[in-house]
Amino acid sequence: METRRIFVDKLKMKNGMVVVTGPYQKYIVTVLRKDVGERVDLIDGKGYLYRCVVSGIKGKELYLQVVDVVHHPEEKRAKVTLFVSPIKGPRMDWLVEKATELGVDRIVPTLFKRTVIKMDNGHMVKPERWRKICIEASRQCGRFSVPEVTEPIPLRGILSYMDRFKHRWLLYEKERKQTIRDVMNPQVKGEICVAVGPEGGFEEGEVAWLEEQNFMPLTLGENILRTETTPLVVLSIIFYELNMR
Repeated sequence: METRRIFVDKLKMKNGMVVVTGPYQKYIVTVLRKDVGERVDLIDGKGYLYRCVVSGIKGKELYLQVVDVVHHPEEKRAKVTLFVSPIKGPRMDWLVEKATELGVDRIVPTLFKRTVIKMDNGHMVKPERWRKICIEASRQCGRFSVPEVTEPIPLRGILSYMDRFKHRWLLYEKERKQTIRDVMNPQVKGEICVAVGPEGGFEEGEVAWLEEQNFMPLTLGENILRTETTPLVVLSIIFYELNMR
């Protein structure tokens, strides 16, 4: 039987035990029906897996004895940040899920001029749903880490992230010469960021600004791919070329 992994962002210790409270405790006890002596695995989203056994249940507190700790920092995995336009409806959920499975490190919903986003009472919908999808997708595919999903930001807001990226790629439907093959090789080191525009495409001024920030326009070929397809193709290539060595 599968030992289900539970994501707990902050572990509480008491008398040498992990103490689980709130919705995590309710889920383990009432949904998974775990009892004393049964196995529970916790992941903290930072690369650690805690193999535990239920030691006791007292009221709203669940006590777990840690029997083993596994650290899997994924240092060899290429760290990729997606600056991607939010997409209407469930397609964004699908993108977040599949990007997590393909090893994305961070998803930054980025607002371009042609971005069409869903509003809730005049306010942008918060990405809590996407974060939950990341947690579940990480568990399903065996990741020890959980990708970060930020609040949506305007295009120029990405400047706050730029210092960390050695490789900056812009997937542009009008690019005809440079392909991802031209930049992808085993010598690629350091963090990568990939910018993917909205369904209506980038405006030329946005492309010019991104090029000023040292983004390299690239093409994936003649076919024009949907917003949710493009980053998954790129992540698949990166996964194969850089993470399978």
